[in-house]
Amino acid sequence: MQLGKDTGISLGFLAGTTLGSGIAFLFQFRAYEVIGSVAFFGIIGALAGLWTAVVLHHRQQSDPKT
Repeated sequence: MQLGKDTGISLGFLAGTTLGSGIAFLFQFRAYEVIGSVAFFGIIGALAGLWTAVVLHHRQQSDPKT
């Protein structure tokens, strides 16, 4: 199974928003702070997922074992 860009972005966004929500819960943020935290970590997670997908794709292209 290959990790495509769209899958990487989706999984990264899911992980990021979950992390942002958890951090907001632990710090007992108010409504606007929760929205900001979830949005910030969602964007960071999506970018990290995209980066991971691109790196894995390049790694598979440069070293094919099958």
